[in-house]
Amino acid sequence: MNRAQVIDEQVLNVSRSFAFVIDRLPEPLRHEVQVAYLLFRLGDNIEDTSSLEFDEKQHLLDQLLHCFRSGASFEQELDHHDVSGWQALTEGERGLFGHSDQVIAEFAALTDDARSALLDQAENMFHGMARYQTRRAVDGYVVLEDEKDLDEYCYYVAGTVGDYLTHRFLARMDGISDARRGRILANGRHLALVLQTTNILRDVRDDHAHGHIFYPRSLFDCFDARKLVSPEMTEQVLLAGVRMIRWLMPAIRGAGEYILALPAGERRIRSFCIIPYVMALKTIMLCLGNEALLSHQSVKMNRRGVMRTQYFSRLFAPLQSPLRWWLSQFWMRLESRLDVLGG
Repeated sequence: MNRAQVIDEQVLNVSRSFAFVIDRLPEPLRHEVQVAYLLFRLGDNIEDTSSLEFDEKQHLLDQLLHCFRSGASFEQELDHHDVSGWQALTEGERGLFGHSDQVIAEFAALTDDARSALLDQAENMFHGMARYQTRRAVDGYVVLEDEKDLDEYCYYVAGTVGDYLTHRFLARMDGISDARRGRILANGRHLALVLQTTNILRDVRDDHAHGHIFYPRSLFDCFDARKLVSPEMTEQVLLAGVRMIRWLMPAIRGAGEYILALPAGERRIRSFCIIPYVMALKTIMLCLGNEALLSHQSVKMNRRGVMRTQYFSRLFAPLQSPLRWWLSQFWMRLESRLDVLGG
């Protein structure tokens, strides 16, 4: 198996859903984004495991960036750790560490511009995530205080990825007007904010189990970190979720404008953005006011819904007016749902 095939395999092992979406992209952009995704996931996995202390995580993140810059072996650094025993990671996530040197080798083969953009954003992400690891805990939980805090957190864990993608999209769009480029840049971080906030809305129970509360405390009328997912807090959590999405609505529209500003001729890039965006909006609709968020049930789209989203995303991608109409239907339904739920 050659290195490119290893990269394909690792993306699939870490996230089947992202592997499907990333295949929408044209080459060489697809390969660049694959390598970027694996670097971001290596750092994210180090940050997520509960088996390392803060200082150990920071050392490994610094070494990871050093190895990508220098071409040195990160796997040798990992020889000092029992990666197979790292908690809170999937088998695929742990397995990625055993192929990190191949990811580094593929990174070295990218263009100078692609490498520079990726390292800048990876450094921003890793340093930002470290800031949240050092926050003072509330009853043993890392808690976001308000919407500004949420916005900043989402930038570090997702907006950095969005900035990288926008940089690479624009690198292949030399002929676009300054006005279009300006619209893309003005709305560039909205899509990442929408996707990450959707994850936060849906994963409140799992995040709480891992010691994190990403629903901002300011959105609750009464707040108890330890009892957050207990039945007595259900009404408060659902209300906070409604308020969080109401706060997110300008970014939801801005993310749509970002997609619409991408040239219609870049059908595959548009499709790459539309699929997760529309799935996020549908997931938000499923989550709002849904008590299953706080149960052991999984709140997610069914297979038929996913397939329909993929089909219509590809259908509307090259069509400007029909795409705007389709996206606007989701915006109106979501706003109507928020009006019904109040908050």
